Amino acid sequence: MINFDTDGVTLFYTDASGNKVTQSFMAGQPYTDWLNIRDEQLAAVRTNTQAAANYTTALANAQISVNAGKGGAELAPAKPTMQVVSDTGVITFVPFDPPLADLVMPTAAAQTSLMDQIAAARAATPDKQAVMYNMILAMFRKEFPGA
Repeated sequence: MINFDTDGVTLFYTDASGNKVTQSFMAGQPYTDWLNIRDEQLAAVRTNTQAAANYTTALANAQISVNAGKGGAELAPAKPTMQVVSDTGVITFVPFDPPLADLVMPTAAAQTSLMDQIAAARAATPDKQAVMYNMILAMFRKEFPGA
């Protein structure tokens, strides 16, 4: 990405081999071209941020519907592509990196009989009489340790 150098006016970028390429404000039209490319790069960053936010919101809304059982994979919004403006001004569209999230389909719960559900609910509730008996037994053993 084209940036301003430490002097605040010189533009630079680092090429693929790691060399710093600069353009002075005295260069005229090439400097103006670099400024325009930098503006396009910043606009692409804003566009990509908004596209990712819109996709995340649409995906969250679709996920709510899928979790409620009101649809399937057809509700998934189309994934946007990320706009990339190179330092030479070439515009390309590529998938987002890191990749955007996907719609998660809920797994089907195993069907259980009514009797199994009742037994599971009964096992989950504590036996209040057993709890009270254990508390009284603990107090008795503390009061009368030799008994």
